[in-house]
Amino acid sequence: MLKWIVVLIIAVIVTCMGTSMFVRRFAQRLRIDGRRERPIPSDVGIVLGAYTDGYNPSRPLLARLKVGLHLYRLGIIRAFIVSGGRGVDESVSESSSMKRFLMLNGVPPEHVHEDDWSTNTWENLKNSHVLMKRFGYGTAVIITSDYHLPRALAVAQTLGMRVSGCAAYSTRREFKAARREVFAHIQYTLKGREAPFWNA
Repeated sequence: MLKWIVVLIIAVIVTCMGTSMFVRRFAQRLRIDGRRERPIPSDVGIVLGAYTDGYNPSRPLLARLKVGLHLYRLGIIRAFIVSGGRGVDESVSESSSMKRFLMLNGVPPEHVHEDDWSTNTWENLKNSHVLMKRFGYGTAVIITSDYHLPRALAVAQTLGMRVSGCAAYSTRREFKAARREVFAHIQYTLKGREAPFWNA
């Protein structure tokens, strides 16, 4: 029932506003909501993956890693879960690229746990939750791009995880990704994998 209510609301909004304007405003709303999140001191930080060129993280992934390092150095988190498999256009897994970056920046390898098999946000959080239980972590800060954070937090809530969030600010160049996130956000809502988008 909820699925059809969501579809009806989106259809009405798109009809009144136009598809392009709806997507643009929704994308901007996601970025703003993501930036409003504040991290709570937690056992572990979960850094969600993004494209990596070999061991060279893309700009969005580098921004996420820098946020994670900042939280680690402040003592807000005491360890990392780096989550991301290897895409068809990647020569190494996103998690291995992230772990290498963190180690090169002074994080002991025993403080970095890898999830190298996830292919989407749902798997990222589900597999990270498994690792949290395995290593005895009760709480986490989810670290990802601002436009992605609302969906990630909603998925974590659905999975029963105790989390807060911290956003890596996206650039204007990433706005295309923010627009794509609108459709992913709606798709996850319709699949029942997160709270309705107006509460995300």
